[in-house]
Amino acid sequence: MLQSSPLHQVDANARTSLVQYRADLQVLEVQVGCSGRGGNRWTAPPNGFVKINFDGANAESSRLSSVGVVIRDSEGAVLASCAEKLNQLFKAEDMEALAALKALSFTQELGFQNIVLEGDALNLIQALKAQEQNLLPWGLLVEDVKEYGKKFRRVLYSHVKRNGNSVAHNLAKYALRIPDFQVWMEDVLSHIVQFLQLDVTHLR
Repeated sequence: MLQSSPLHQVDANARTSLVQYRADLQVLEVQVGCSGRGGNRWTAPPNGFVKINFDGANAESSRLSSVGVVIRDSEGAVLASCAEKLNQLFKAEDMEALAALKALSFTQELGFQNIVLEGDALNLIQALKAQEQNLLPWGLLVEDVKEYGKKFRRVLYSHVKRNGNSVAHNLAKYALRIPDFQVWMEDVLSHIVQFLQLDVTHLR
């Protein structure tokens, strides 16, 4: 079983900036549709939930992998984002599952409890929604993600096509060029703002 490296400790002062927001979240009995294929654009999570978009990237030439994660509320506002380089090259399916695991770890560190975990890897999202144990070669990682999801009060899985996952995708590509790990509280990289704006245009 592949083991995820521990995420760097998120600064305590940064976490406390989200205390009031978390205090305002209500536990809602909301059901999210489990369609087989997601849409082309980002959609807001239900009220009381945050949505975590994640993606992984590989650089064959340098034999590195990376993760990008962004957490947003029902208004589309960024609550936190991160990018992490992994000093190892993973297979594509393993990388997506590992990115999901790291997204959950990052989100738990920030204290969110009602979440929608969304990615553009259809096979992974289908595997996470399935009740039976995954017996594919990457199944142990999928089961790790499912097990980590039990740490949250509510966790829902959602698939979106690449166009709707562009913020996480570009964070993952950026992570290949950094020393190790970076976090932005209530923000993202300046050159990724354009993708955020595209995501929320249709919400207004």
